[in-house]
Amino acid sequence: MRSNLSYRIWQFRQSLKKPPQQEEWDQIKAILSPSELALFQKLPVPDQNHSLRVLRNLEAAGEIDYDLRKAALLHDIGKTRHPLRRWERVFAVLLAGFFPKTAAAWGGKDPQGIFRPLVVIHQHPLWGADLAHKAGSSQRVIWLIRHHEAEDLRGLLDDEGLELIKKLQQADNCS
Repeated sequence: MRSNLSYRIWQFRQSLKKPPQQEEWDQIKAILSPSELALFQKLPVPDQNHSLRVLRNLEAAGEIDYDLRKAALLHDIGKTRHPLRRWERVFAVLLAGFFPKTAAAWGGKDPQGIFRPLVVIHQHPLWGADLAHKAGSSQRVIWLIRHHEAEDLRGLLDDEGLELIKKLQQADNCS
């Protein structure tokens, strides 16, 4: 629990950082199409920075797969459907940490009232995949966004897809 708490404190501090710098925007624009870029720009600054950290983690590991790099930048775009305030994110993380079954059950409801933060956290991969589809992203990018939080990967896509999703999840989990 201590290392998880330390990680969450680190993650919170990361959320207070400044917006991406010009050289980072240049890199983002080189990876995303104009319609994908419009989605990325809707992310709150903390989520933009998080997505950039995910991308950097992949690049540091030598990843050059184009779709994986796009998915790194876009994996949390579903959260823009129902933006969360900082306290709502903290609430969702704490509840999911202490009461995972309750959080999962509540995450399947409509995004209203006290359920809203858990619904957003739970359903954002599906919403993000839908937004990426509407933006014209490739089927692979859409699939990676849709499954970036999947715990049971059996039966999903092919070996190459499974390897990519594992890399995305690992980069996401340490960002």
